[in-house]
Amino acid sequence: MEQVLASTISGDSVMTTTGLELGVLENISFDPKTGELQHLRVEPAANVDAGFTRTEDGQLLIPAHAVTAKNDYLLVEPREP
Repeated sequence: MEQVLASTISGDSVMTTTGLELGVLENISFDPKTGELQHLRVEPAANVDAGFTRTEDGQLLIPAHAVTAKNDYLLVEPREP
């Protein structure tokens, strides 16, 4: 995947490779020691249950390694059951 600035993807839609709309990208988290991207923090769409971990305020935490593409939206691999 090409390099993308975080400021250009905030607010982008996030969906799985199976077509499930997960929500809107709110933020990212990274390891402050290594700078490695860890998670996408996604404000979930109404009634979405995708199996991803949630923050205390209800945002989805999607592992960075699950991101597969960036077009008009971010595409992620669905969580294994």
